[in-house]
Amino acid sequence: ANQLPDPSVRRLFTDNGSDSTLSGASNAISTGNINAFTMADFGLTASSTVTVDEMIRWMRGEDIKDIDGDPNTTVRYSMGDPLHSRPAAIVYGGTATNPDAVIYTATNDGYLHAVDAETGVELWSYVPRELLPRMAVLYDDPEMKYKLYGLDGDIVPVLRDVDRDGQIEAADGDMALILVGMRRGGNKYRMLNVTDKNNPVLVWERTLTDGGESWSAPVVTRMDVANSGQNEFKAVAIIGGGYARVHDTPAYNADPDIVGAGVHVVDLLTGETLWYAGHDTGNADLKLDSMSKAIPTRVKVIDINGDGFADRMYAADLGGQVWRFDVSNGNPRASLVAGGVIAQLGAEGLGTPTPADTRRFYNSPDVAMFKDVRQNRRFISISIGSGYRAHPLDLSAADRFYSIRDPNVFNSLTQEQYNNFVPFTDSDLIEVSGEVNTTITADDAGWKL
Repeated sequence: ANQLPDPSVRRLFTDNGSDSTLSGASNAISTGNINAFTMADFGLTASSTVTVDEMIRWMRGEDIKDIDGDPNTTVRYSMGDPLHSRPAAIVYGGTATNPDAVIYTATNDGYLHAVDAETGVELWSYVPRELLPRMAVLYDDPEMKYKLYGLDGDIVPVLRDVDRDGQIEAADGDMALILVGMRRGGNKYRMLNVTDKNNPVLVWERTLTDGGESWSAPVVTRMDVANSGQNEFKAVAIIGGGYARVHDTPAYNADPDIVGAGVHVVDLLTGETLWYAGHDTGNADLKLDSMSKAIPTRVKVIDINGDGFADRMYAADLGGQVWRFDVSNGNPRASLVAGGVIAQLGAEGLGTPTPADTRRFYNSPDVAMFKDVRQNRRFISISIGSGYRAHPLDLSAADRFYSIRDPNVFNSLTQEQYNNFVPFTDSDLIEVSGEVNTTITADDAGWKL
């Protein structure tokens, strides 16, 4: 924060719609562009004690409220908190001892910052237009019961270095992109082209179909979807449906979540949906009645056969379910993916769940291949821990750490096989708490702690 530029020269942008290049004059949050904004844009009303001019100057870093008690000081060195957002660094070139790198980080006052990695000086910041109305609340700073969120999702970087010379150069066809969600700040995802580190371009923004809050960090991979018009690289982003706020309430809701219960494959360069799994709705390519709970976690994506295309996905939901999907690359979207529940470790699937059964998965499963030498068999271990992130001190659920064995390592399952698959349950796993040298037999689904 102490390295923020002087407010008079700070490069602060939004997206006013007429120019996708965020550094264009029409997108500047500056007094020189004041006619592009109204009081309502910043959440101001007739009773507000601050003007549009003052709000713009405050957003740029001027000490309009004189918070330091020094009227001669015009700068307030202040940044929002990057609470859940994981920053990302992109190395544009330079040398091993003097790299040219930029750190991208998102903060809960709604800013996406680009920071020079060597000096710590901000190159520019971008505030999505939909977050501007929250600025009046941030300015007034009232006592609040709940935290105000802005941009709180992970920054996911994507690089393409055509000649692999370690230099990101647009003339070579190289690209540097970043994806970011909002987490509790909203339900949109955005993709920015930051190949020119000083002049970001907003390529696309979108809300997922039936999407919840955009918690799930996108996973960038390749997938071949026939007749889809996808980009030439067949690059996609795979995203969980998001968070549903009904889970802020400890009592378990047996009804399907209205939002968040889905897995999405979108074109990396356009944001268009290429495939979508969800509850039994008219929109989903793969309709799954059991996909009834939100999936706020990162989807685990792997390439089993090493051909450079994703062919297996694992996911987990807030009903305590673990999912597996098999991808048939080269197929159209109607037959692209088969999948279903392979484990029910929480309340979903139980007729009358108790509070102790309400395990929720807020984390992505960890996946590894291993060989049990005693059985001379290969498995994929799916390891994941349950917990209640919205109320971490709640003790009503009997939370566990699980490691499940998936014996179908290399063979894909058909949709009919998934539909008839009997999911593993908590009772199918061997308890290892307080035990030593526990034996996991061929008939056991894995273990729990």
